[in-house]
Amino acid sequence: MAATVVQSAPVGLQPLSTGSRPSRPTPTRLWVITAGLVAAVLALLAVTAAAFVQARSQADTVTASARTASQAGDLYFALADLDSEAARLVLLGDGNFTADDGAYEGNQLSALIAYNDRTAQVDTDLQELSADGANAAAITSEVTRYRSMADSAIALDEFPGAPAGQPVATSIGFYGRATTMMQDVVLPAAAQLRDQTASEARQAADNARSWAIIGLIGTLVLGLIAVFALVRVQRGFTVMFRRTLNPALVAAAVATVALLVGAAAGLAATAQDASDSGSRLTSYLQVVTTRADSYDADGTAVRSVLMPDAFSGAQLTPEETAVKKDLSALGSAAGGAASQWARSSEGPVADYDAILAAVQSRDAAKALTIETGTARGDAAFDFYDYDQSLKSLGDRRLASFQAAADGLSSDVGPWLYWPWILAGAALLLIALAVRPRLAEYR
Repeated sequence: MAATVVQSAPVGLQPLSTGSRPSRPTPTRLWVITAGLVAAVLALLAVTAAAFVQARSQADTVTASARTASQAGDLYFALADLDSEAARLVLLGDGNFTADDGAYEGNQLSALIAYNDRTAQVDTDLQELSADGANAAAITSEVTRYRSMADSAIALDEFPGAPAGQPVATSIGFYGRATTMMQDVVLPAAAQLRDQTASEARQAADNARSWAIIGLIGTLVLGLIAVFALVRVQRGFTVMFRRTLNPALVAAAVATVALLVGAAAGLAATAQDASDSGSRLTSYLQVVTTRADSYDADGTAVRSVLMPDAFSGAQLTPEETAVKKDLSALGSAAGGAASQWARSSEGPVADYDAILAAVQSRDAAKALTIETGTARGDAAFDFYDYDQSLKSLGDRRLASFQAAADGLSSDVGPWLYWPWILAGAALLLIALAVRPRLAEYR
């Protein structure tokens, strides 16, 4: 009988395991993780930096264009009143005007002072516009031609003894050519420059707001992704390398959170100030338009006395209506100016009605008295008083706009460099966090 030998396995020896090896990242995998973190931080940096750079560029455009628009508006007022004062000087002759009651009414000296002041103001505005890079060369050339004709018209009617209210035909002819150039060429060019630069300022404000909003959305999305990635890698390193905490990764996450929160707050403030800048600029330009239309109406009233066949109520009434609509658009802010412009009050419109009535009745003395007088109830005085009310409103609104524009610039300023500092710190800390782990494979 054959014996069967059974060989047993040695005691203490276990079969070879076919299971997987302990989970541990390879150097390649660690490099991929590092590259992902770096890419997330760089993407966040790119979005925030681009948003703030563009917002700053648009903020500068807002400030520069608004300044040019304001100067162009001021130039328009000065030019319109310059033409009105020229008409008054032609009307007043050498100032030798005595009303029926023997009282001296026409104030030739006042008109001459106003004419010289407006001339100086026009020169200053043109110089400032040119210094700001505005294309004012064509306006400057046309203004020079206008002055030549207007000065000739004034000089021809200023000879000793020239009676007020009876300008010579040659003087009227020169003034007619001058005012035609002013109304058809110079003032439209000034208005076009004003409107063009105002449109550029409003568009720049809109662009700054758009860049801020886009940057804010991008910052929130990419910032949260970067922070999530850093937290996830921190937890992964805890498992992979049996360490409870990686201080450098924690610090990198803190720097990224600081970039996320700070940039988001800065971009939100930038968007708000850009919106405020645009709306406040629009409010200011409403006043500018109202004053411009008012000067047009006042000039027509003056010219209706000098050249009644060419200027009358047919031209003045639509201009008065345009001003009334402008004042209505200003709402309660117009305040005293709106009440002064009302036909029922003792203001410019009531004066214009009296002037037109005097012209139609061929009472040149009365028309000239109302138009050139410097007392309450006279057009020159009442319009000045009315215009000062609008000017005060415009100054307040311009100051409000400038405050918003300054706020826009201050919002953006610090964040032209902070994203680079915080993102650079985060990248450096990521490198410090990964370097010791890579050293373990050497």
